[in-house]
Amino acid sequence: MVENNKLGLSSFRKNKTARPANFDPENAAEEKRTMPDDTILEHPDRRLSSKDLPKSIRLPLDTHSAISTLASIQNKKIYEVVTDIVEDYVKQLPPQSKKLVRNNVEAIKNSKV
Repeated sequence: MVENNKLGLSSFRKNKTARPANFDPENAAEEKRTMPDDTILEHPDRRLSSKDLPKSIRLPLDTHSAISTLASIQNKKIYEVVTDIVEDYVKQLPPQSKKLVRNNVEAIKNSKV
């Protein structure tokens, strides 16, 4: 029997091998998923005229009044306020629904060009 005070395998091993040096890997290229811009709807730099706004929507009088009041408070046109409201609403949607909206808007933009 070994008369060493050490317990375990170290009491039997005479030549211990040194631990190999640690080699930290170089920083690999980070994978980043890039999402398209948060803005889905186009915000033109200039004010649009009626010929640039081909669609109209029908709203209840109280909703129209609220949107009109918001537009006058913010010193914007009504279509700009509606665009902001829709943009905020789309941001709150789940990713699947947001993707559907984005694809439909891009299809309309591409068909116009």
